[in-house]
Amino acid sequence: MNEEKVARICWNANKWQYPSGKAGKVASGSSGAYETKTGYGHEEWLFDVSKLVNGYHYAYIQAIGQHREKYEGEIFNISFYTINSAKKERWWLGEIHNIHVVSSDESRSVHATYMKNGWLKEMFAQLEAVGADVDEFKDINPDSFCCIKFRPEDMHLLEEPRLFSSKDPAVKSDYYNLKNKVGNPLGIEDRKFHFTPGFTAKKDSTTASYSSQKKEIDLVHNQMQEQIYEQLAEIYGKDNVSCEQETGFGTKIDVAVRSSDGYVFYELKTANTSKQCIREALAQLMEYAYYPDESRASRLIVVGPVNISHESKKYLENLRRKFLLPIYYIKYDLETKNLGSEE
Repeated sequence: MNEEKVARICWNANKWQYPSGKAGKVASGSSGAYETKTGYGHEEWLFDVSKLVNGYHYAYIQAIGQHREKYEGEIFNISFYTINSAKKERWWLGEIHNIHVVSSDESRSVHATYMKNGWLKEMFAQLEAVGADVDEFKDINPDSFCCIKFRPEDMHLLEEPRLFSSKDPAVKSDYYNLKNKVGNPLGIEDRKFHFTPGFTAKKDSTTASYSSQKKEIDLVHNQMQEQIYEQLAEIYGKDNVSCEQETGFGTKIDVAVRSSDGYVFYELKTANTSKQCIREALAQLMEYAYYPDESRASRLIVVGPVNISHESKKYLENLRRKFLLPIYYIKYDLETKNLGSEE
């Protein structure tokens, strides 16, 4: 039986498949932090299993790399968590089984393979794209390039990272060390839909960097969300309307209404065509309502700021007729700040 461990990894907004930049990393006030100085963390590529050597993905995690001689030759099951330092949020990511701690000789051999295959150049370019210190990465000793390996099939990550409390007993320190696992954070296994009425302001996106256009879109979305919540609360009562409603699987519904016919889920989009709004919202609404084998909603509503086109209207009618999917579109008028009728 492998020992069960827990390790913190650097914050990353790109699913640890490539670097995401300084946003969310350890703050500059934390003197001496490697990621503060360089703009990247050791684990930026931890879940990038596109580069395999003899069937294994090789990576570096600080929790083991800084004490390699202590762990060399060991095999662990490790659960991972991360902290978004900018927002003081902790996220549980899941676990990887059968992680082998590799020697410096094996690290040097893997480094040579990465160089031969052009993978190092790819990593350099990814670091440069987010303004990280590429020269610092290039100077890494090949003996320290990687410290662990695992097979992709041994990854058991959560499909959505889950927030957990800083007071949760599952993690008793924030150091980048290898901790003995005492259990998962509270609520990680609680995958149930619990309707919670009330308005909750939408948090900023966890995207590593924003363009001004993205900020404007987020602002419009948030304004729509608050105004739509108020209108629906007047119709159904505040005890029957929820904003940022948890699905139980790490995702949130923009607005949910509890009605006599069941729950109605609203997904808000800001695209300038109804087709684009439907395209962006449909998969989300389907997941919120039916994942993995549930039927949580009686109606699914796409809300957009434009009139529905003739083609989009026919498309939704086709979905309702052929698949019995209760999907509808409602226009939200940005000028009058009013919801239209279902189409």
